[in-house]
Amino acid sequence: MHAATRLILLALPLALVAPPAAAQEFHPPSGGSTAAEPSVGGPSVDLYGFSVRGGLDVTHGVQWVIGTSFDVAELWSPRVRLRPSVEIASEPGSTVTFHWAGELIYRFQPDNAPAIPYVGIGVGHMSAAHPTIWPTIAVGFELQLRRSFNWLIEYHALDRLGRHRFLIGLSTRGAGGD
Repeated sequence: MHAATRLILLALPLALVAPPAAAQEFHPPSGGSTAAEPSVGGPSVDLYGFSVRGGLDVTHGVQWVIGTSFDVAELWSPRVRLRPSVEIASEPGSTVTFHWAGELIYRFQPDNAPAIPYVGIGVGHMSAAHPTIWPTIAVGFELQLRRSFNWLIEYHALDRLGRHRFLIGLSTRGAGGD
């Protein structure tokens, strides 16, 4: 009985404080600031998108892959973006490898489109037994889940098309368009 009384005395003040402490609904800013908008033909640096994805590397048997990427700059157009990314993958024998890449992505639709196909090329670095630098290719599309969240499906080719990764995940995007 003594423990039940302590629990009630602890829970009652928390229950009374909870309604005023409730979280407010977040409303993202519309339109963005003029500092982040690219000038005519010029680059603009900002965080335009973020994605988290997971999948399989099907090159040498099935291996798991998880990764993330950031759209950090718009170059020449709101549809051409600079995207650094990192992926962690398993290798046979429980070895874990890291892959860092910098890619230029061309998005065929604006951010507010219901489906956004894209392609990209870049350069990546793999930290394995024999670290290498190689070209990368990304092909994928995003499907609108909510106003600023999209499903992401991507094929990522590494090592001069010698490694093949299929990924699925979520991405955040600005709610604006071109």
